[in-house]
Amino acid sequence: MLGGAYWLAPRLADRAQRRILAGVGLVILVGAGAAIAVVSRAGDSLGVRGQAWNAALDIAADNPLGVGLGRSGAVISAGADGDRVFVHAHNLWLNWLVETGPLGLLAILSVTVVAWISAARAARAKSVIGTVGLAALTGFFLMCMLDHPANLDRIDSLFWVTLGLVMAEVPGGWRRRSGSVDARSVHSGDLGPPPRPRQHRKAETASR
Repeated sequence: MLGGAYWLAPRLADRAQRRILAGVGLVILVGAGAAIAVVSRAGDSLGVRGQAWNAALDIAADNPLGVGLGRSGAVISAGADGDRVFVHAHNLWLNWLVETGPLGLLAILSVTVVAWISAARAARAKSVIGTVGLAALTGFFLMCMLDHPANLDRIDSLFWVTLGLVMAEVPGGWRRRSGSVDARSVHSGDLGPPPRPRQHRKAETASR
């Protein structure tokens, strides 16, 4: 992951290339969601994850507002076949869908997309934090396709710390527009030409 982020991101200078890559990533994410919806109906052939996904989708359909934060494991355990006890839905986004409904799923999807794009922008600018953050977030999101590691406090905290570092490295567009100096210029050390001095003496002569 680290090698790919270090080598690939700085080479995506063309906006069209970045749009293609973003489109491919979105297709993969949507395709993975569709695949989960399909394979969850395959019975016990996928083992624990198949049972969890099947029960989670049924629960999400019956509870459009979610079952509440931290309650997915207990609800899935009650809805799944057999005596197996589940802690979560074995998928980060599906777990948020079960606990918070479609609005919560939209929120975590927004966090996912914004975080990954921000890390990619920083990595493209050859930022060390951006490169490491892109590799870390990519690996984390790939793991979250088949598991929900953020249910552990230490992993959850590490994710938000990584996300905070990445977002601090890439200022938002509103900060560049509202400031008198472009954020990219400040970051690169180029503050532009010095301000022109006011012509007090000419104004005084004209008033006389």
